Amino acid sequence: MRSTSWIRFTVVLAARGVVATVFGMLFWAAAPMLIGWHSTTVMTGSMEPSLHVGDVVVSKPVDPRDLHRGQVLLFDDPDHAGVLRLHRFDALHGDGTLTTKGDANPHADSTPITRSAVEGVGYLRVPLVGTPITWAAAGDTASLTGLGAAVLAVTLLAVTPAVSGSHPSTAPAIRRARHRARRRRPRVSTAVAVTAVCVAGALALPAPAAAAAFTATTPSATSTLATATALPVSALTCATNSDGTVSIGWGYAGTAPERFTVLVDGQEVAQRPADARSTTVGSWDLFTWRTSTVSIRTDLTSTWTATSTESVRVVTVRFLGFGRTSCAP
Repeated sequence: MRSTSWIRFTVVLAARGVVATVFGMLFWAAAPMLIGWHSTTVMTGSMEPSLHVGDVVVSKPVDPRDLHRGQVLLFDDPDHAGVLRLHRFDALHGDGTLTTKGDANPHADSTPITRSAVEGVGYLRVPLVGTPITWAAAGDTASLTGLGAAVLAVTLLAVTPAVSGSHPSTAPAIRRARHRARRRRPRVSTAVAVTAVCVAGALALPAPAAAAAFTATTPSATSTLATATALPVSALTCATNSDGTVSIGWGYAGTAPERFTVLVDGQEVAQRPADARSTTVGSWDLFTWRTSTVSIRTDLTSTWTATSTESVRVVTVRFLGFGRTSCAP
């Protein structure tokens, strides 16, 4: 096979892989709605780094009695009628109401919610497939047009035969011309149809979820100075949950910090309030197989911190969105 044939084969195969990946991501973003689950698009950065703008989160309905701290909840926004919010379960109050918080927000949400307001619990994250939704909401027609053109170009490549036909000398020129003319029309039509399905699916299927924006207020500093030392947490524990996540617990006896930060392989993944002594760790990726080390950092202030010398190891295995995170032996 000549070098040009190899290049053609490689390009066409890569284009088919891209199309298959896009269809697969659209499937996992939309198919769960057929069984009553919710697919929502993350519209703001309040849940970073756990969730990014343009991600689609699939939430499954749960019994309100099964809700627990650390879960990412999809619920009716108490501050904006008819809007959904996607934030983490932060605290439970004595009257049965819940306080939620965006992982990237410095403070918890101001309005508590009831358990009945929860539509579902985040179960699967499909990365970036909802980006066209954010572009459409922002009126970014240039990006949408560019996306449509790119999808059409890749699809045209994908429906092109990976291996060229017989050598020109094996048939009369007029016969080859007629054969190409007959095949070109359905090939282009197929590409246009596939492109339309991809763009329509990306725009229409995952409804927006308004993960609330960053808090606009900042507390003023107190005028009293006191000497304090950031102490690391101790006695880390790990328990595997039935929903495919793990619960990490710890003890702390030092000065009340601003927050505790959960580190997975040294990267910040969540923040917990000063009174927290546990957190939930899981994964929503479509494909992953890894062993991670979880530690807890005490943030007395943004610069005065202490990371635990102890850590726990967790194993995450997921294929096509199915799998679990469990405590490593």
